[in-house]
Amino acid sequence: MLVRIFTLLLLLLPLITGCATLDRGPQYGLVEAPVEKIYPLEITTPIENDPVYQLVVAELAVNRGQTETAIDNYLALAISQDDPKLAERAVRIAVFGQDLNAAQVAAERWIELEPKKIEAQQIIAAIFIRQGNADQAYYYVDEVIKTQDDIDDQTFISLLNVLAREQNTETVLRVSKRLADNYSGFAYAHFLHGSLASRADLAQESLDYLDNALAIKDIPDAHAIRAKMLIKVGKREEAVISLKRAVLSKPENKQLRLAYARLLVDLKEYERARTEFEKLHLMAPNDPDLLYTLGLLSLESQRFDSAEKYLLKLLGLNKRIGEAQYYLGRINESRNQYQQAIDWYQKVNTGEYRFDAQIRSANLLAKSGDTDNAIQQLKKMAEGSQSKASLVRIYLAKGEILKEANRYQDAIEIYNQALKVIPGNIDLLYARGLTAERIDNLELLEQDMRTILTTEPDNAHALNALGFTLADRTDRLQEAYQLLQRAIEIKPEDPAIIDSYGWINYRLGNYDEAIRLLKKALSQFEDGEIAAHLGEVLWVTGRQEEALGIWERALQKSPEDPFVLKTMERFQQR
Repeated sequence: MLVRIFTLLLLLLPLITGCATLDRGPQYGLVEAPVEKIYPLEITTPIENDPVYQLVVAELAVNRGQTETAIDNYLALAISQDDPKLAERAVRIAVFGQDLNAAQVAAERWIELEPKKIEAQQIIAAIFIRQGNADQAYYYVDEVIKTQDDIDDQTFISLLNVLAREQNTETVLRVSKRLADNYSGFAYAHFLHGSLASRADLAQESLDYLDNALAIKDIPDAHAIRAKMLIKVGKREEAVISLKRAVLSKPENKQLRLAYARLLVDLKEYERARTEFEKLHLMAPNDPDLLYTLGLLSLESQRFDSAEKYLLKLLGLNKRIGEAQYYLGRINESRNQYQQAIDWYQKVNTGEYRFDAQIRSANLLAKSGDTDNAIQQLKKMAEGSQSKASLVRIYLAKGEILKEANRYQDAIEIYNQALKVIPGNIDLLYARGLTAERIDNLELLEQDMRTILTTEPDNAHALNALGFTLADRTDRLQEAYQLLQRAIEIKPEDPAIIDSYGWINYRLGNYDEAIRLLKKALSQFEDGEIAAHLGEVLWVTGRQEEALGIWERALQKSPEDPFVLKTMERFQQR
């Protein structure tokens, strides 16, 4: 009966709250009835204990956001009334208000009224998990299992969905481990704990229970999780082999093959991943996610025609339009088809790729010789509503375009403007310093690099830029050596820093060490400037044929490289 009253009250609440504002005076056109004496009713129950009153108060409190009052009144109703709907509502409001003690009392009352209600058992288990009470949580999870006529795989899958939502990982794992141990004959009980342990990065424990599960039953999802855990414990090859074996045993299982393909992507084995995605594409030729992934993998492996085919098909399906247009621009840019690339980039009007598409479009305009139009396009971008990070990228792009056009002073002016808008920005200071070096303004370069090092003393790139310039352009060699020694301590495998460190050793007369370092740098990164440096040291130490071989190989890769050509000219004229 109270539930029907409850429903009616919910409908009437707007009227109840609205009546307080009505005019209670005589209404136009109505005749006042004679006033009769009204005798008060005898009240046997205090109004605050009346269930209808409590219900009205509780719902008004909910509507007004007075959660504590709502909880108190609904909890009183749940205890006094034999109505599971009221107990359920009391639980949900208490959970919403994060009053776990009240939620527990209400949930216990709900279970008392509906002993076989699985949802009630699950909710109270979750409440005990949040309280860190693993024993009580397990008791109610176990009750969920016992109330079922037939325990099967779905029983444990449902529990996984419930337990995975909880944040108290330690208590969740204590419950799931106990379940796996007590229901050891059920593959999915082991899978339940293995899956939850994987989310907690307990790789070896996860592997143990996943292996238990697979020993009982072949669970496709277990193979995918197991492979990730094998990688975490350093068994990369075993992860790939075991997941590949699972795919071969179930070649039509799309989810399993997808897990294998994604694993290969994570391991940066893009060509093998592309092959697996091709097979998935044959199973689902119009799947937009597969088309998109195949487009990117084909682009990564420079299969531009294939990438274009997949992305155009994606556009034809009217899916992921912005991403497809952006990467079609990237494909044409890689082919040096600048106008086609610009056309695609300028079509990207929405989504996360729009900003990058505009920057790339401006860069390509500049490469096509239209520097002024490129700068104008970037200027319009800056006039829009942009974050500081976006503004920095726009200013850096402007400066880079002007540098490529050999307009170094104009580039410095752009950086000056930018630093007035975003003072002290590290990227802008670094770019201005490097540009200043190109016009022999070593004072500005040193000023900017030292400003960076004031706030970021371990900035290896600033240490390297200043150290190399001092080594190459001044006689402050000991100062340069200290800067570069610090840089290489911070980034010992960075080829640019190794090159600089080799160069200062050459300038200090440590030729053998210089050659060793420069060869290491060149083996890591085939760059004209490094080749020019190594060739110079070899030439000076009497190894002219070896130096010529280094320079010639560099020119085969980049025939117009200015560093190599200038160095060769300087020494071959002697």
